[in-house]
Amino acid sequence: MEDLIASTGVAMRTLTMPSFMDNIARRSQTIKEQGGVSSPISGNLNMPSCATRDIAAVATRWLLDESWNDQKDVAVLGPENISLNEMAAIMSDVLGRPVRFEQVAFEAYKARFVRYSFSEAMARGMTDMMYAKNHGLDLGVQRTTENTTPTSFRQ
Repeated sequence: MEDLIASTGVAMRTLTMPSFMDNIARRSQTIKEQGGVSSPISGNLNMPSCATRDIAAVATRWLLDESWNDQKDVAVLGPENISLNEMAAIMSDVLGRPVRFEQVAFEAYKARFVRYSFSEAMARGMTDMMYAKNHGLDLGVQRTTENTTPTSFRQ
């Protein structure tokens, strides 16, 4: 869709984000009941992760800025690259109870989506995205002061 809009020549800013750290909140029940989170991504892979409030702040800044008339991608990378193991350690500290990270096989990850009534295509798409992330998809943009946002995972 982005390419289609860009082909019109309209001035636009496209925000590009890695993982959203807020997605961990969607796993609160699993953390509470099972003491951890899982993903097919390596627990030691340091990746950018941004907060949705920082995405909103960047979008607002560009929407209110009337000085641009071109097309540009704008990365929103969060304050640092962080691993899923580091996120689990931070959650353990903040919650005052152990939270562990468990790496699961890609096929098990896909099967979980199918169990929750996702279509085969959607389950494969989500799994393929995680495979790409595990192989550096989110590491393609160099961090700068302009694309580094303030909200840390601990916050």
